[in-house]
Amino acid sequence: MAVPVRSCCFFFNLRQGSMLIAVIELLLSAIALFLLLLGSAHAQEVAAMLEADMEDSERDERMLVVPDRRESLLWLQPHHFNNQMRLQKAQHLALVMIVGLYTGIALVTIHLISCVLLLYGAIMRVRQFLLPWISIVLISLAFSLTGLLVSMLLRRGTVPLLLVTALGMQIRLFSWLVVYSYYRHLYEAQSTSCAMMVQQDAKAVGNGYMNFPHYYKPAEV
Repeated sequence: MAVPVRSCCFFFNLRQGSMLIAVIELLLSAIALFLLLLGSAHAQEVAAMLEADMEDSERDERMLVVPDRRESLLWLQPHHFNNQMRLQKAQHLALVMIVGLYTGIALVTIHLISCVLLLYGAIMRVRQFLLPWISIVLISLAFSLTGLLVSMLLRRGTVPLLLVTALGMQIRLFSWLVVYSYYRHLYEAQSTSCAMMVQQDAKAVGNGYMNFPHYYKPAEV
């Protein structure tokens, strides 16, 4: 089976292109992980502030009493209800953002690990270490294509945003083809090497002895 591409950007071979892709995506993943960690820390601070504001608002409402009554009763005015509802909505939104940020951190961490494995596999010529990156990027391309088609059908998003998304998917697809081609190249090289070893062993058996070093071969009589 022929490999999809033979070189990367007409300047690098498949091994060099795979290493270049691994380094670039490793740096981008590290930057994205750092930003997500900062965002999650800020979101937690916002959630804590909203929770403190809600407690203060509840305490203030309990301190309000109805005039001209002996017993302490809650005096809940409409603006207090509105303020409480706004705080609850803001807290819910902050929790959703925290969950989304933690999910993004987990996904970026998995991609970061796959980039490290890709770099190691490209340097050491071990094709098995290329499989995690190939699988993850293929799944991300499938989700991106589905989201792009749904946005086009529902007419959501601006035209420049859709064009930028399509361009990013094309670059991503080319990177995937380069790494997959290098994986196929390593697989075919390993298969060829194994076939040559089998042929040499069969030839040695046909000659009457296995292809061992000379001091293990049977002595001539």
